[in-house]
Amino acid sequence: MVFPRMGKKEYESSCVMSNIVDNKPQRRVVCAAIRNCKGDIICGARHYDDIMRAQVRASKNKRYWKGYLKVFGKYIYRYKRVEQGFIDQWGVYMSREEALEVAKAAGQMLRRCGGDRRELFSENLY
Repeated sequence: MVFPRMGKKEYESSCVMSNIVDNKPQRRVVCAAIRNCKGDIICGARHYDDIMRAQVRASKNKRYWKGYLKVFGKYIYRYKRVEQGFIDQWGVYMSREEALEVAKAAGQMLRRCGGDRRELFSENLY
C-alpha cells in the first residue's frame, strides 16, 4: 500500500490529533512499580501482586525490598525503604503523585477510588 506524502500542515495536524508533541508521543502510565532505597525498580500489573513478589524473592538483595529491617534480632518497620509508584512507556519511574498528573493528562483515568485525589492507584487505570 502506498501512502500519499503529507505536507507540513497535514503532519502537524495529525500530530495534534494523536497527542504527539515535538515528534514525541504523550507520556503515559504503563504499569505499577516499586523502587527500593538503592534505586532498583520492580514492575508488575499491581503493587505487590504475585509476579512482583516473585521478583522480590528472586532478587539477590532481598533486604532492600523489605519494609522491615532486622536490628539486634528485632524487626523494625522502615516504611521509606520501598516506594510505590508507576513507570511510563520509556521505563521512567514516577511517584504516585506524578503518575496521577500524567494519567490525567493522557486521559487514562477510567474509574475513581478512595484516596485518588492526591495519588494514583492501579484501580484508576484498569
